[in-house]
Amino acid sequence: MTSRVLPIEEWDRMPEALDPLIMALSPGSCRVLVVEDAGEIVGRWILFPVLHAEAVDIAPAYRKRGGVARRLLSLMYRSARELGFDRVWTASDSEDVTRILAHPSLGAVPVPALPFVLPVKGRV
Repeated sequence: MTSRVLPIEEWDRMPEALDPLIMALSPGSCRVLVVEDAGEIVGRWILFPVLHAEAVDIAPAYRKRGGVARRLLSLMYRSARELGFDRVWTASDSEDVTRILAHPSLGAVPVPALPFVLPVKGRV
């Protein structure tokens, strides 16, 4: 078996197409890690840089009025651009935040996964 980073030109070799999520995360900055056995891809893991925005909160008296959410969103966009990112990974822990993120004008893509933080350690 061999392990390698699959060049973008070979992404069509993967048994399953890339998730729309990965395509939304700037595929040019992704690394598709594969394990091959006799030329067949038998394992895949996708690595990509991401800016994570978390713990959005708006005081109850200011919810559903739009002003605070719009200002936070505008400031987050500006800050992300200043940091060199064109995508932001975020999460929702309330119906209000989900409603905002699901608005078609934002183009947010839901992540169907249980998130984990995995510390990077030495060789396994």
